Amino acid sequence: MCRLRIRGRFFNLSIINVHSPHLGSTDDDKDNYYTQLEREYDRCPQHDVKIVIGDFNAQVGREEAFKPTIGSFSAHRLTNDNGLRLVNFASSKHMNIRSTFFQHAPRFSYTWRSPQQTLSQIDHVLIDGRHFSDIIDVRTYRGANVDSDHFLVMVKLRQKLCVANKLRYQPTPRLNTDRLKQAVVARDFAIALGEALPEDITTEAMSLNDHWRMVEQAISSTAERTIGRVTHNQRKEWYDDDCRRALSEKNAARTRMLQRETRQNVEDYRRLRRQQTLLFQDKKRGFEESDELLMQQLSQSGETRKFYRMLNAARNGFTPMTAICRSEEGDILSDEREVIDRWKCYFDRRLNGADTRADAGSRGEQPYDSQHDNDEVPPPSLDEVISAIKQLCCVFGLHQVLY
Repeated sequence: MCRLRIRGRFFNLSIINVHSPHLGSTDDDKDNYYTQLEREYDRCPQHDVKIVIGDFNAQVGREEAFKPTIGSFSAHRLTNDNGLRLVNFASSKHMNIRSTFFQHAPRFSYTWRSPQQTLSQIDHVLIDGRHFSDIIDVRTYRGANVDSDHFLVMVKLRQKLCVANKLRYQPTPRLNTDRLKQAVVARDFAIALGEALPEDITTEAMSLNDHWRMVEQAISSTAERTIGRVTHNQRKEWYDDDCRRALSEKNAARTRMLQRETRQNVEDYRRLRRQQTLLFQDKKRGFEESDELLMQQLSQSGETRKFYRMLNAARNGFTPMTAICRSEEGDILSDEREVIDRWKCYFDRRLNGADTRADAGSRGEQPYDSQHDNDEVPPPSLDEVISAIKQLCCVFGLHQVLY
């Protein structure tokens, strides 16, 4: 049993690889194994995506009672003893056995073949229920030797797990078809496409699919070479190599200051931070001035569509998310002060029990604390607070409390 932790940019992965005792092992060996597995699972950080994968030597069936945990597409009809232990472990940790959730042909489900040529699905993949959809497919491939009893279990993860490993997914930009409106570009594209298309003599013996594949490849390669693809503008066009260099120098100075907070390191960090701020301001100001000049030229040349597009982009800028809620009468409140007061009033009524007593009275029930409606609960004393904190420390295993 081993545990691997992969640190990602947005979240981390904790992968536990296991090899369970076989079906003929003693109950003590199996109990010790699952105790160790539970201990390794609990050692994983709480917010990690936890995956348990390996040879469990367990056959999982298709019982209705276990369907929320095991799915409906297991290679076996009944669950054996090791399978019950696996299902109980997955249920106790709110995990799902994803290897039995995908419908494949039987040859893509079996993971082991015995010397008696009996095929079984005993290797499984478990994942946290909250990350259930991160695994989008699990299937088995036969090993290089056809007569071998080794199989390869392939697990396909969602695209965002590739992002966590810093394999950033970038969709291919579309072709810049607007350039075909220019006569010169359209003529060059037509000439290049005529040279790239196959001749009729070479395509006579081809099937329709092969013919279309060749034509499609010729069109796409010619278009990419001639007209190119659309380049999307970055959010900060003024952010160039000078800004990157200044930001990296400032970050390096901050790291040195945090490691060793001497007077010289603090002064260097503040100086580089001021330089970075001034440089960013100058770059942004120059970019805005160039935008104003370009908008003026567009207005004078009569290109109203591009002019208003740039004007709206410059005028809108960053729009923060507005915090809104409804008043008691149902009206929408958008002012920050009114929203805060409304939430304050709501929680005051909830915490003081006014809403609960009103609901109970409307149903004709006697509120539990009706005899104490007019009693004021005094704030807790210092001794009561200290006693409560000590009790919390005992619960969480803390031995020292700073007052």
